[in-house]
Amino acid sequence: MNDVCLIVEGAYPDLTGGVSEWVDRLVHGLPETSFVVANLGAEGEPVAQPAYRRPANLHGVARLALDPDREEPPPELCAALPEARVYHALSTGAAGAAAARVAAQRGRPFLLSEHGLAWHEASLGIVACKPHRVPERPDRAELRRRAGAVAALAREAYAGADVVTSVCTVNARAQLGAGADPDRTRVIANPAPHLSPDDGRERPDDGRFRVGLVGRVVAVKDVACFLRAAAIVAAARKDCEFTVIGPLDHEPDYARRCRRLARELEIEELVTFTGETDPAAWYPRLDALALTSLSEAQPLVLLEAMASGVPVVATAVGGCPELVDDAGILVPPRDPELVATGLLRLAEDPSLRRRLGADGRRRAAAHAPERFLAAFDQLYAGLAGD
Repeated sequence: MNDVCLIVEGAYPDLTGGVSEWVDRLVHGLPETSFVVANLGAEGEPVAQPAYRRPANLHGVARLALDPDREEPPPELCAALPEARVYHALSTGAAGAAAARVAAQRGRPFLLSEHGLAWHEASLGIVACKPHRVPERPDRAELRRRAGAVAALAREAYAGADVVTSVCTVNARAQLGAGADPDRTRVIANPAPHLSPDDGRERPDDGRFRVGLVGRVVAVKDVACFLRAAAIVAAARKDCEFTVIGPLDHEPDYARRCRRLARELEIEELVTFTGETDPAAWYPRLDALALTSLSEAQPLVLLEAMASGVPVVATAVGGCPELVDDAGILVPPRDPELVATGLLRLAEDPSLRRRLGADGRRRAAAHAPERFLAAFDQLYAGLAGD
């Protein structure tokens, strides 16, 4: 029997993203623990090229289909979850409910780890966060129905979980407010990557100011806000380049709208959409990173940029203020003018860029991967009774 069954929705190992990257670091970092993944919402057939290399301790991937019109996992899906000593769901919603039910039925412990809060995002009308669940534009009544269903599944998961973890204190407080047991709730921060400050390379010194957004091109990342901010910066300075670094196929319609917006803003020649790529190679080329998300937990991309010494302008959502603090520039969501103001401050003040870059490195250094891995290693051992 495998030690841990990780239950994800439309993520690892088929698609990149913050949760997928987190899972990949966890599985690779605990080689003595045997894992199996249950991926809810995939098509049911193995993909030709998974996004991540399978390590030796990942013993299988079960791809189980969800009904895109229902939030609740059907009984046959729950019954198909692989056997394991510990069930570990990476979100509430269908994944958390399935884990809670199967763990109770089979007499096994259930660990719930949340990154973004699915029930909170549903209350904001963010329903297209999973590639298998990109709906037609729902009306307000449908949004309320979905939000209520996701909230009910979250309450079920909180009630059934032996331990609930979050990556930041603001989300942990929200979990408690939504019904999680304070005696079973804890914060385990995300790990920073093993990166040297500049990955051994120098940033280009040609007088250009290079700004990147790293993330999936999906609505919750509000890439449109980034593009509008880029247009404001470009109107003020003629030495700028902008790069959107991330997959374009998670919400193809939204990605097409973003490309069209770049044309309408007349910045198409200044903006590069890379598509799927390893962002690690991009950080050394950037003078600043912008994160314009509407909802976040503790973004790995911020940790990666800060560990690389790249100053950041980020929306003050979720755990971003706690992570960045005074080592970057925080702005409200949905405000391209203030994003642009932050970027222009960095463009015009190299000493500020250097100071924030150094401060970011120091804050990222506190997120040692060893702490993250030790915390989950201990949790698994304690839950399994080892």
